[in-house]
Amino acid sequence: MRVHDLLRGIGGVLAAMALVLAAGLLWSTGVLAGPVEAPPAQVVPKQHPPFFLRTETGEVINPLTGENADQPYSPRQTCGAEGCHDYATITLGYHFQQGADVINDHFDPERPWVLSDGMFGKY
Repeated sequence: MRVHDLLRGIGGVLAAMALVLAAGLLWSTGVLAGPVEAPPAQVVPKQHPPFFLRTETGEVINPLTGENADQPYSPRQTCGAEGCHDYATITLGYHFQQGADVINDHFDPERPWVLSDGMFGKY
């Protein structure tokens, strides 16, 4: 027997062993075990219900009709009213409070319109 024939025989055996090992690995990981049934999906609404923007006094802001259009909106009255969102809990959050301790009418004497470093309410 020549060395060439011997190596070809050993190579075939090694290739067969590698194929068996790969198939075993694929079977054990579930790739060859067949389809796995996914758990049932839960339906979650992806859309926020319609709402009106409201002023601090709770009046509706309607930019289309001009009603209270010159008034700032109030997140407390818009989002926290009628039990939609827990405004008291949200306002205690880190990102909501971030920078609140640096707001000051005299924050930047050269630019009196700047009241803070801009981090208050930033996320």
